[in-house]
Amino acid sequence: MASFIKSLAEPPLQKLGENLFPPKPDELDLRGADVTYQPENMPPAVLAKEVYKNICHKELSYNDTLQSMKVIHYTLGTAIGITYVMLANNNKYIKSGEGSAAGIAVWAFTHGSVVPALGLQGKVSEMPTSWWIWEFGSHIIFGLGMEQSRKILNQLLN
Repeated sequence: MASFIKSLAEPPLQKLGENLFPPKPDELDLRGADVTYQPENMPPAVLAKEVYKNICHKELSYNDTLQSMKVIHYTLGTAIGITYVMLANNNKYIKSGEGSAAGIAVWAFTHGSVVPALGLQGKVSEMPTSWWIWEFGSHIIFGLGMEQSRKILNQLLN
C-alpha cells in the first residue's frame, strides 16, 4: 500500500518541485531525475533494461520496461514494508515520526547511496533541486504509508 501511495505522490511532488526550483533541461535527462516524463529512465527501469540486455542480448521494449519497473518497484516496496512491520511491531523507535523516520532511512539506503553507487541513478550531488522535493518527499510519504498500513493491519488481525 505504501508503494502505491508513493507512486501517486511522485508526479504532483515533481510538479511542485519543478515550480519551486525549475531544473535546467539537461538535469532532467539524468537517470532517476524525471519520473513524470521519462519513467524509462528511473532506477528500476534502468535495472530491468540492463538485466534483460545482459541475459537476452537485446533491448527491452518500452512497454516491457515500464511493466518490469512496476514489478521491481512494488516487490522492493513490499519487502521493505514487511521488514518495517516486523521491526516496528517490536520497537517503538522504528515507527518514530509516524513512520517518516523510516521513510527517510529507506531513501538514505536506496536513492541516497546504493542506487547511485550502482549507476542506476545520477549522483545525488548532481540531481536537480526539484528532485529532492519529489524523491525525498515521496519517501517520507512512503514511511507514513507504511506506518498507517501497519496500524490498519494490526487492527484487522488483532
